[in-house]
Amino acid sequence: MQNFADRLDLSIQEKKSCLVVGLDPVLDRLPPEVLCEVGVPNAGEPGWTARAASATGIFLRGVIDAVAPHAVAVKPNAGFFERFGAVGWDCLRQVSEYAAKQGLLVICDAKRGDIGNTAAAYAEGLLGDTPDTLGPVTDAVTLNPYLGEDSLRPFIDRCSAGKGLFLLVRTSNPSGADLQELDVGGEPLYLKVARLVEKWGAGSRGERGLNPVGVVVGATAPEQAAAVRKELPEAFFLVPGYGAQGGGAEELAPFFIEGGRGVVVNSSRSVLYAFDGKEGDWREAVGEAASSAREDLETVRTQSG
Repeated sequence: MQNFADRLDLSIQEKKSCLVVGLDPVLDRLPPEVLCEVGVPNAGEPGWTARAASATGIFLRGVIDAVAPHAVAVKPNAGFFERFGAVGWDCLRQVSEYAAKQGLLVICDAKRGDIGNTAAAYAEGLLGDTPDTLGPVTDAVTLNPYLGEDSLRPFIDRCSAGKGLFLLVRTSNPSGADLQELDVGGEPLYLKVARLVEKWGAGSRGERGLNPVGVVVGATAPEQAAAVRKELPEAFFLVPGYGAQGGGAEELAPFFIEGGRGVVVNSSRSVLYAFDGKEGDWREAVGEAASSAREDLETVRTQSG
């Protein structure tokens, strides 16, 4: 399979979009017509997880149809599916397969991080080729690097088979600074981690000059992003925090490299629930929100680097 960084970079250029839509489905916020279609799932009642997973699948397939013309990827967050047990895991796989069929790359937001055989098992399940698992349909996965290289090696080894990684470096949540900004030898910890990412990703660069071993850097930390970019000039940045979390497109210029490359920006709630308080087809509202986000980001991307 073609190098993940090459595939992602090419998709951005062809679609003129760096938008990723996060799939973080919350039952209480699904359109009433979707919930009514399967019977409103009430926690604790027999079969409620099956109905919840079914409603989630219906909703997200509609979202994918609406955003496919405007986004390069979707980022399903595993936690929002795992809470429904086995049927939730099946829903995650089916939604990912549907997104892939619509021409979208799939970034599984799993934030795995463990050692030895456990890391190898996670890598096989998320990026492997076993039928009926996420592996065959997932293009990239998010990882927690704080257990060191041996926890990441089984995933890094998959990059040669066309898979991609995004390692947490400077996240968008308010308390991320509690650890990531700690002074370590006169500089913040996140920069130490960025340098390790550079080492771990050595030799993985694609033909288009970018590396499939990328990083997660929040839109709410533009100054830190500029520092990370100096350390990682070839890495792809996955940028959460745009939209509902307060990060604006105008703050993203330091994230890009020359030619407005090397960045994908995630938007979740502001796209998924764009229909809140509006009349008409909820899918149209989702599609319009994705289109607006794409245009907003393109203004910055095309003027950056």
